[in-house]
Amino acid sequence: MRAMILTTSRKPSRKTRSFAKALSRFMDWRYVQRGKMSFREFESGELWMISELKGNPAFLSFYSNGKKLLELSISISNIKKAEIGRGEVVYFGERYNFFGALPANLLEKFDRKPYFPKKIVENENELTFYIAGEVIFKMRILGIRRFDQNQQNPQEALRVQLHREPLDQRKSDREF
Repeated sequence: MRAMILTTSRKPSRKTRSFAKALSRFMDWRYVQRGKMSFREFESGELWMISELKGNPAFLSFYSNGKKLLELSISISNIKKAEIGRGEVVYFGERYNFFGALPANLLEKFDRKPYFPKKIVENENELTFYIAGEVIFKMRILGIRRFDQNQQNPQEALRVQLHREPLDQRKSDREF
């Protein structure tokens, strides 16, 4: 299995870079600094791309074989520096397990529950990332867009929007 790649826009802000590094270390992904690299160089695999708005990470997009499949509108809390080791990530929640973490309900099948220090806990529309019980950062999901998997290229995905999920009553009227 190939490692998941995480990248950013060409000239990311300091906050976007630190978020990209923290998320890639937490999930055991490979963080690639794009620089002048073309997006076409990443077309053969799966990757997450962080885009920013006014210097802050604002969108997290998932691409597979050059096609955009998912875009999350996000807001990030301050990121706490911590030693992040390798290992599985356990996801506690039902709706937002986009990152390939191990669902917590699978652990119920074990007689002796293994210890996993890295956890993602879902609370309504907020994901909290923990290491050994300590909060590293929080990610609020403001909106979700899903794109058609049968489209020819990523540019077409921007024109066609198939599914939007309102996350709470206050934000359901707002376009994202």
